[in-house]
Amino acid sequence: MREKIRLSDLSVLYICLTDDWGTNERRCIADASYFRNIGGASFILCHEKSLVDAEALKEDIPRLYFQGKLDTWRSKLNFYFQIQHILQKQQVDIIHTYNYESLLPLGMILKGMLHIPMLFTFNENIPWKNKSFLNRWAVSRTDSIFTFSPNIRELAVERFPISDRKIHVTGAGIDFPSKIPHSAHSGEKKKIMVFIPRMEDDLKNLRMFVDTIPAVLHTLESLNYKETLLFTFLTDISWYTHPIYDGIKRMILERHLEMHINFETRPLTSLSFQDCDVFVGLPMVELFSDQDLYALVTQTPVLLPRTSTRQHLVKQGKFGETYHPEDSRELRDKLIRILTHYQDYLDELNGVELELQEQHHFERYVEELYAHYEKLYTQRLRYSQKKT
Repeated sequence: MREKIRLSDLSVLYICLTDDWGTNERRCIADASYFRNIGGASFILCHEKSLVDAEALKEDIPRLYFQGKLDTWRSKLNFYFQIQHILQKQQVDIIHTYNYESLLPLGMILKGMLHIPMLFTFNENIPWKNKSFLNRWAVSRTDSIFTFSPNIRELAVERFPISDRKIHVTGAGIDFPSKIPHSAHSGEKKKIMVFIPRMEDDLKNLRMFVDTIPAVLHTLESLNYKETLLFTFLTDISWYTHPIYDGIKRMILERHLEMHINFETRPLTSLSFQDCDVFVGLPMVELFSDQDLYALVTQTPVLLPRTSTRQHLVKQGKFGETYHPEDSRELRDKLIRILTHYQDYLDELNGVELELQEQHHFERYVEELYAHYEKLYTQRLRYSQKKT
C-alpha cells in the first residue's frame, strides 16, 4: 500500500515579485501563512523592502530576495539562475507563483525537474500578444492555474496552452463577518466609502471621483433627498504616511468639500465595511479585487469600475452598479441611482453573504489549496519515478 503524503512534511516556495500591495500579494501572504500553520515549510521569494517582504516579516515567514523586474530577457535569465541555485541548496517540493512573467524561466527549469509541481495564481491584466513557441512550451509546464472567479477561468482557458482541466476556480479565500449589525445601512446619514490602496501614488482616478461629488450633492438637493452624505476615504496605513495624502487634502480644499469628506485607517477585512452604506471602487489593474467582496459580504451596495468580472459580481445591477473607468458622468449618475433607489439594492443583497460564502470563504479556499498541493505533488512524484 502506497504511503499517504503528509503536507506537513513538504516545503513550498512562494514567488511574489511585485512592489504593490493588492489581492495577489495578500493572497500570497495568506497562502504561505496557512501552509506554515499546518506544519509545512513555506518561504517567499520577493523584492527586498517591498510590502510583501514587510508583511511576511510580520508573519515570521522566511524570505529570499530577487532584485529587479521580470520585464527583460536579462532579468529573466538572472531569475533562472537564482531559482536553480535555490533548488540546489534548499528542499523545494512545490512552487506556487503569483507572477505571469515568472512562468517562462520557471517552466524552463522544471522541464528538467519532473518531481516539482508548479501552481500559478492568475489575477493579472496581461497585455496579451502572440507568444513564441518557447514561451508556450515553458508555460505548458504549469501544473495548475488558480483563478478567483468563473470569468477569469474562462479567460485563462483562452490564453494558456494547458488543458482546461488544470484551470480551477478557488474563490478568493476572505474572512466573513459573524453577523451583519442592525445599525448598518440605517439612519439619516449615508456613508460612501472609497478604499485607497497604500501604494497608490496617482491622483487621476481619485480626482474623477472627487470631481463628481459637487454634482451629486447638487442633483440630490434638487430631488429633495433628505439624508446627509459623508464621503469616507479609507486606507490600511496611517494617512500621514500615504503618498497622496497631501494631494488629496489640496484637492478637497480647492473644491470646498472639507465638510463632506473624512479619512479613516482600518485593516482590510470584512469588519472594516460594516458601517459602510455604499462602496465605490476605483479603477485598478487587478482582474479581481478582494475589497469588492468585503463590501458585498456586509450587504453593502457597490459601484465598481466596469469589467466582465465585476459585472458578474454585482449580478447586472442587482447588488450594485458598474461604471466606465473614464466616464465621470456615468459615475455620477450611477451613484445617484444607488442612493435614490437604496432600499431596492438592500433588498436584493439580503442573504447574499450566504451565497458568497460557498464561493469565497477562506475555509473552502484552504481545503482547495491543500487538496491541489497533495494531488499535484503525488502525481509529479509518481511521474518522475516512472521516468527514472
